[in-house]
Amino acid sequence: MAYSASSIFCCPNLNPISLSNGVVSYSNRLFGTKNGFFLGSKLVSKATRITTRPEPVSFSVSYPISAESRSFDVVIIGAGIIGLTIARQFLIGSDLSVAVVDKAVPCSGATGAGQGYIWMVHKTPGSDKWDLEMRSYKLWQMLAESIRDQGLNPLEVLGWKKTGSLLVGRTTEELDMLKRRVKQLSEAGLQAECLYSSDLLLEEPELAVGEDGGAAFVPDDCQFDAQRTASFIEKANRHFASKGRYAEFYNDPVNCLLRSGSSWEVEGVQTSKNTLYSKAIVVAAGSWSGSLMHDLLRDSDILLDVPVKPRKKPTCLDSSKHME
Repeated sequence: MAYSASSIFCCPNLNPISLSNGVVSYSNRLFGTKNGFFLGSKLVSKATRITTRPEPVSFSVSYPISAESRSFDVVIIGAGIIGLTIARQFLIGSDLSVAVVDKAVPCSGATGAGQGYIWMVHKTPGSDKWDLEMRSYKLWQMLAESIRDQGLNPLEVLGWKKTGSLLVGRTTEELDMLKRRVKQLSEAGLQAECLYSSDLLLEEPELAVGEDGGAAFVPDDCQFDAQRTASFIEKANRHFASKGRYAEFYNDPVNCLLRSGSSWEVEGVQTSKNTLYSKAIVVAAGSWSGSLMHDLLRDSDILLDVPVKPRKKPTCLDSSKHME
C-alpha cells in the first residue's frame, strides 16, 4: 500500500475542491449549458468542424512565434494545463488550426503553483460532476499508460506517481461518513477502504486522529508534476507548427475582442502585439476567467456572470513523507 501524507484531507469538508476549471468558449452569441457558457452557434468538435477555415500559415522562426496578424480556426486564451490540453485535443482530434495566447508563459499562474493531485477520495458518486470527474481521472491514467507503452517512464516525463490519498475524520460521526464514502466509491468501481485509528497510526504514526477517528483510503489516487506535464503537452503541440496548425503567443495579453462592423459578431482578439482572427475562441484563464470575460465584454450589451473565482485550499495536513 502506498500513499503520501501530503494527500490528506480532513473532514467534515468532504468536497473541498472546486471543479470549475475556468473554461469558457465563445465566438458569436451567448447561451448557457450545465457546465459553462458559450458564445456561438456551434461548438467546435471532431464531428462539427469549421468549414471556412483560413489558409494554413507556415512558421519558420523560433518559439514563441510572433506575428502582426494571423488567422486560426481556434484561439485559446490561457496557456495553463487546461489551455494547452484543449489545444492538444483540437490538434490530434481534428484538422483545425490552433493558437494559444497567454499574458505570461505556461505555468506562471495556478498550474505552476498546483500540486498536481488526481484525487477521487473526496468525490461523490452520483453527483452532477461525477461522470466528468471519472472521465478526467481515467484520461490522466491513460496518458500515463500511453507514455509507458512508448518505453518512457511516466515519473520522468510527467512526474507521475501513484501516491494514494486519505480523507480523515476525527469523530464517530465523521468516521460514519467516511464508511459511507468508501461504500459509495467501491460500488462506483474504485478501490477504496476504511482505515480505523490503529491501522492508520501504523501507516502514518505522525497522524493522530483519536480513538474514534479513521480515514477513507483510495490507493490508486495519483499525483503528477504540473510543470513537467505542461511542458510535455506543449512540446507535443509544437509538432503541429510545421504543418501550419499551431502557434504560441506568450507574454502577449488579450486586450479586446474584434467584432465585425455590421453584425458585431466576434471575429477574433486583439492582443498587445498581434491581431488574431478566429472562428472560435476558448477562454481557459483559470481563476482569471471571470474578470477577463468581464473586461472583454465591457463594451457590449451582454451581461455575463462567470462563477469562476480563486478559492482557498482546503484544510489539510502537509508532509513530504512518502510511504511504500
